[in-house]
Amino acid sequence: MVRTLAPDEWVWFLARAFAYLGHGDPMGLARRYGGRLRDARAAARHAYVWQPPAGPPTAGVALRPSAGDAVDATRRLGPVWRDDPQAGDALVGEVLRSAPHDAFAVDLAPYPVGPATDLQRWLGAHDFALAERDVLRFDLADVPPLGAPLTLEAWTHAGDATFRRVYAHAEARVVSDAHWSWRKRHGGAFRPDLWFLARPTPDQPPVGYAFAHVGRDALDAPYRLEAAGVARDHRGDSEMARRLIVTVLQELAGRSPMGRVVTDADASEPAWRRILQAVGFEPTGRTRRLERPPGGA
Repeated sequence: MVRTLAPDEWVWFLARAFAYLGHGDPMGLARRYGGRLRDARAAARHAYVWQPPAGPPTAGVALRPSAGDAVDATRRLGPVWRDDPQAGDALVGEVLRSAPHDAFAVDLAPYPVGPATDLQRWLGAHDFALAERDVLRFDLADVPPLGAPLTLEAWTHAGDATFRRVYAHAEARVVSDAHWSWRKRHGGAFRPDLWFLARPTPDQPPVGYAFAHVGRDALDAPYRLEAAGVARDHRGDSEMARRLIVTVLQELAGRSPMGRVVTDADASEPAWRRILQAVGFEPTGRTRRLERPPGGA
């Protein structure tokens, strides 16, 4: 059966997680880390274990809220551990069913190769998939000139179906209601004025889209470009993609001339990363996560 932790079990739970990672002194590290935690009671409320009829728990999973705005219900899993694979599967399945969420993610940065491989097998059975992305940054003071910018159209309720259709076509995917709701809130509060369709002229069909959000409006605002792409018939046209990105950067620079934009590029799509770098984005690192998208599919 699944149960939550008692507050005085939190250090023990951490020790089991550090042992799963292969740490040489898991209890010592857990005591040091747990002693710095301000609210073990709150942490314990969001940690779950599989409790057999007799003996100690045989698997554990902790949930954390999204790293972004509270409206983004992408739940982070971790730390996790399992002594019994069947118990681990049963525990994860129950947590996924019962926890309020849009999507789930696990940051693989803390996991050595062995535990990361085991975790990928474990969670892969629950529709998690590996996602590797390059993180890039652009300073809006350095926006390049563009002779023929595209025309940007901000989101409106009346235009929602068009935005959804353009996004689905550009990404060659079926966009469910769950995915569309998650996309609007991914990373932070939905900002209709930062969701754009791009057209060559106002009376021509859209050639691309760009979805962004910002933590605060300011001259030095930190923007995040959550998603962008061009229509499928322009996928081989790097110049159209460049026009899209530079047009959006010019729009953001007009609002925040001292701001910055962070985005990421799927490691499996080096062409998109090259376009971003050609515009002036600078790589700052790479992330590796296991992700379960909205709807678990």
